[in-house]
Amino acid sequence: MSALVWIQREFRIDYLPALQQALQNHSEVVVAYFHDPDLTLGEANSAWLSKALQNLQAAYEKRNGRLNIVNGSFETKLAEVIQSYQVEEVLYSFQVGMPFIQQQQTALRVCEQNRVGLTPFYSEDFFQADQVVNKSGQAYKVFTPYYKNAMQLIHAVEPLELTQADLSATAKIKTDDSNLVVPQDLVEIENKAWAKKLMKHWQVGESAAWEHYETFSQLGLAGYDEDRDYPAIDATSKLSPYLHFGHINPRSIYFSLLSQQAKPANYQAWVRQLFWRSFARYLLVWFADKERQPFNDKYSVLAWDHLPEKLQAWQKGRTGIPIIDAGMRELWETGFMHNRVRMLVASILSKNLNIDWLHGMDWFADTLVDADPANNSMGWQWVAGCGVDAAPYYRLFNPLVQSKKIDAHGDYIKRWVPELTGLSAKAIHEPWKDLQACKQAGVKLGEDYPLPIVDIDNSRQAHVERVNLLKTA
Repeated sequence: MSALVWIQREFRIDYLPALQQALQNHSEVVVAYFHDPDLTLGEANSAWLSKALQNLQAAYEKRNGRLNIVNGSFETKLAEVIQSYQVEEVLYSFQVGMPFIQQQQTALRVCEQNRVGLTPFYSEDFFQADQVVNKSGQAYKVFTPYYKNAMQLIHAVEPLELTQADLSATAKIKTDDSNLVVPQDLVEIENKAWAKKLMKHWQVGESAAWEHYETFSQLGLAGYDEDRDYPAIDATSKLSPYLHFGHINPRSIYFSLLSQQAKPANYQAWVRQLFWRSFARYLLVWFADKERQPFNDKYSVLAWDHLPEKLQAWQKGRTGIPIIDAGMRELWETGFMHNRVRMLVASILSKNLNIDWLHGMDWFADTLVDADPANNSMGWQWVAGCGVDAAPYYRLFNPLVQSKKIDAHGDYIKRWVPELTGLSAKAIHEPWKDLQACKQAGVKLGEDYPLPIVDIDNSRQAHVERVNLLKTA
């Protein structure tokens, strides 16, 4: 009898309790990733996924092991693997959001039908969701009290361990050779010109994740708190895709930081961001139905505008508002966007343009390499104003004010909107207000670069009027 270690978004070997326990308790272990074409995420995720599978297969081979990639209907293929290899226990790491919850519910049904044990591990977060609750035993809906409680409990969290070096137990059972092949639909996406361009900016895999972390902890962590809001500075860790794909684990990062004898005095500012990620996942455990529904029910009656041409202009970085276009072009080129700029592009879509935040969330899900379901949903709802925290309900970013604040010299804009390179630091944020500067720089607004598709001041007032109506509803 054997065990099955089911991989979802845990593309690593070390610090993986599901794998460790399977190896300890069973002489034969099947490790498998199930690829159901009907349950995949966006194209950027799929391009990364294709490379992640190849990388993880090679890592298993180096340690005398085997990673199987099972292609087809998840429910059918899981039952086939259980029956074909006499699996007596399925071990997996609990994940949140769609399509993971859907698959986990299916796995429970299949295991019950086949009288097989299903063992979850809550290793992808610091805590299980029901461990961090308020005095009434309910979920926190605001980050700060959640974080304070988590910090009081963190001393009880134990570090994860390295996995044994030899993984030959995962190669004892002869499985179908087709399970060594990355599914064709993923390969096709990976080979698209856009995906190739995207992935040139990234190294994929567990080793790459730790190298990336080590570089940041040594060179970037000290200045993180001071520089993180300025998109022209490479000050953020950019570990989000590695965390999303489970190449690296937040708990492992935390204990690695604690073990460093010399760490910056303000390193806790970055640790706080790890807990923001956990808070997003926490919310989707407690409120699983809110991934695509407003946490704030009042927003369910808001009338959104149908503006396909303006939505497309936003997607392609052609809004005529330089800081917004810079962010959207960075996303299209790299599969990533600076977090501060993410807030600005989300605000202008959902508030100034009054386009449903779900359109933005879906675009991010398709183009971001770190499009984690929990982070994506929480981020969009936080900015759109319909999230659990009441404050964003009234918050409206002014992209022009923010642009001058976070990109004072226009360096970030010039990097991603090269047609404006010749403009001065004063003119580049609002070029339509300085036509003489545009003329001197050879920029023809409406031809070389678009005029704004929305009036910031008027649209701001319209948004305020809409939410005031919601307040009295």
